Amino acid sequence: MNKQPELTDKTRRGIIDAYWKLLMNREKLSVISVSEAAGVNRSTFYQYFMDMEDLKDRAEMQMLEDVKKKISQVFPGGFPMSLKEFAKRYAGILEDEGEKLFFAVSNGPNSGFVEKLKDFYAPIFASIFGLEADSPNFDYALTFSFSAIGGIISKWYQDGKKLSLEELLYNCYWLVSSGVFGFVQMKPFSEA
Repeated sequence: MNKQPELTDKTRRGIIDAYWKLLMNREKLSVISVSEAAGVNRSTFYQYFMDMEDLKDRAEMQMLEDVKKKISQVFPGGFPMSLKEFAKRYAGILEDEGEKLFFAVSNGPNSGFVEKLKDFYAPIFASIFGLEADSPNFDYALTFSFSAIGGIISKWYQDGKKLSLEELLYNCYWLVSSGVFGFVQMKPFSEA
């Protein structure tokens, strides 16, 4: 039995995990610091990644793939009709990868990541709101939604995450689906 592919994936994942840990702790990011945090040497780093930009790109894509995998497991038959049930289930998905996702979104306008995120969430957005991705105003609605959600997530972080993850998702959905006027008149999460 050849264990090399398993070791290779474990090493690659360890380097990516070290990257996220350093990034989220706002520590210095370099090939040396990531390699040390992952417990590998620099030459091993370069066996998996060309440079720090390649690592960043692949770490973001890995995170999105992990979220996608969890979405398909938690919502195998599509999204539930109840907003509260959706928020509860989606909060469960984001327990692990969400922290990285929220950090990346709230950490300033990283347009490259935001574009990846928009591409990733476009089919989900279309499904939840019953839109066609090729409709004339789809890109505007998606861009508006991501701006609103990014702002809410930034505020959530600034406030020390006082809302639960379920409440945050509930608020995001309401703000995006009903606008500011509908949002201020919505039922609180506890009453939904």
